[in-house]
Amino acid sequence: MSQLLKYMGYDLKADDQVENLTKEEIKKFLKTKLMEIDNDTSSQYDSLAILFLSGEIKCEAAKIYDKEGVFIPRKEILDIVKECKHFKGKPKVIFVQTYSFQDKTEPFDQTDSTANDIITKGVPNTDDIFMVSSYPRIEQGPWIIGENMIGSYFIQALVHVFKNFAYKKSFMELLKEANSCLGPNFDS
Repeated sequence: MSQLLKYMGYDLKADDQVENLTKEEIKKFLKTKLMEIDNDTSSQYDSLAILFLSGEIKCEAAKIYDKEGVFIPRKEILDIVKECKHFKGKPKVIFVQTYSFQDKTEPFDQTDSTANDIITKGVPNTDDIFMVSSYPRIEQGPWIIGENMIGSYFIQALVHVFKNFAYKKSFMELLKEANSCLGPNFDS
């Protein structure tokens, strides 16, 4: 995913990637990073992308968990992002990859956009914030890109679709395309 974001022109720094944080450490990290951008008068970012990789033994799709398995409400993350003045009126995308460490999960990835009917209804988003998430399957299967890949179908679908179609489709069309890659009848 970081390769895709670099490919799309996002500025990624080593200290922008953290792991194994508590709920409060995650919130503090986000606030600090966004405050640094707000306080830097030379900042010229056009959009923001945040990626959460989290999981728990028994977890729910599209939810963010800290290193101790504590759930972080989506609203708390969104409120922190909304406070950043630099990104007001600019696109903000938060990707949430929730891993379940159980033996089996659903037979195919499910996106919360499908469950909440966000994509099909096209509900207006006045905050310019999109939260895109999935609950992945964990069994090895026919990967979208290449053979014997390890990782999430969700992330692979996003990378595949954005790399191949970002230059000719809208953001919502890209999400619909990635969502269709996650269905049980997708043939690569």
